[in-house]
Amino acid sequence: MSEQRTFLRGWVTVVVCLLGISTGPAAFGLASLFLLGGPLGQEFGWSRTAISTAVSVMMLCTAFSLPLMGRLVDRFGAKRILVPSVIIFGLCLMAGSLIQSYWQFIAVYVAMGTIAVGTNSVPYMRVLTSWFDRRRGLVIGIAGSGTGLGFGYVPLITTQFVSGYGWRGAYIGLGLIMLLFTLPMILFLLHEKPQSFGLHPDGAASDARAARPDVSGDTLADAMRRRDFWILVAIFAALAFVLYGLIPHMVPLLTDRGMAVSQASWLASAFGWSAFGGRLLIGLLVDRFDARRIALVFVCLSAIGLALLAAHLPVWTLAVAAILLGVSLGAEVDMLAYLTSRYFGLKNFAQIFGAMFSAVMVAMSLSPLAFGAVYDYTGSYRSILALGVPLCALAIVLVLMLRPYGTLSRGGPSAI
Repeated sequence: MSEQRTFLRGWVTVVVCLLGISTGPAAFGLASLFLLGGPLGQEFGWSRTAISTAVSVMMLCTAFSLPLMGRLVDRFGAKRILVPSVIIFGLCLMAGSLIQSYWQFIAVYVAMGTIAVGTNSVPYMRVLTSWFDRRRGLVIGIAGSGTGLGFGYVPLITTQFVSGYGWRGAYIGLGLIMLLFTLPMILFLLHEKPQSFGLHPDGAASDARAARPDVSGDTLADAMRRRDFWILVAIFAALAFVLYGLIPHMVPLLTDRGMAVSQASWLASAFGWSAFGGRLLIGLLVDRFDARRIALVFVCLSAIGLALLAAHLPVWTLAVAAILLGVSLGAEVDMLAYLTSRYFGLKNFAQIFGAMFSAVMVAMSLSPLAFGAVYDYTGSYRSILALGVPLCALAIVLVLMLRPYGTLSRGGPSAI
């Protein structure tokens, strides 16, 4: 009976986290801007570069704010951080409707990346690691795919808002979704730990440590003194730099190779759906096999995909490259969250994951600018793609340097 109740409560928690992440800054802050940027540029005369700057500013602010937010989550609990953060994020979006100048536009996105940073995936990952142990990789993959879900539906609803109420009305509509949908869902359906129902992770009912896996684990200072911490940061920052630089440049990269815009759009869509499937696949695999081996496979896929894009090969190989890179894109955040919980335990998970994720966010924010700058300077993406291959090779070497984790207890601190 306990296992059945854990299963039901736990999977409700997964759905809440999935939907919560789908309304986070990645989707509502970034995906919407691709639709709002046109009307903003027409009204104020801003260039695409000026509008895109808001994306990099928001991501850099998020990167610098994540470590503090993670510490607050560990200290006060995920829900106490999520509730005010969702309210602030909703108000930030609604404040977008009042923009009259460029500095106000940038200020809105700075606020999203700082005071609304608690709407990011870190609190949700903290909740999931408390509820699940044996299926932890799977549920992280499912909930993490909320970002892809958001990138799927946010452009559709933003288009409807803009066509019906203009860009100012679109900002108000997105803010109302946060306040009228996400906020009540978190308030009434999100429960941080199975212990609040007298349950244990995965329905386990053995010793006290199994009942409270979150009482053990490294502090951030302890984690930063360990080699594995810096290896993980280097691996996933390198992957993020390579893969996230491709996202805004995928369609122009393909059309430069002679592909029609319609075909390039379909391939870009395949890239996104491959990322969605990659997250689920990775979640299934890391629960069954050593996550280091899974990481090694997906880093190799990234290297192959980049090599195909950089080389002079037939057009059909671009489709193979897009799928390989899309599948790899699902590896970075979800696998980082999973490995953080295994190597460093759960006691200070949010703080440690937030610190590591912030470094990855810096790479994410700088890579689109680097891809664009290389193209402007050389007239081609070929050199930046070629640089990605040795970066992936470096990541492969670093994966091989990772030590075994958690041999004594899954979900506990790793064996040194």
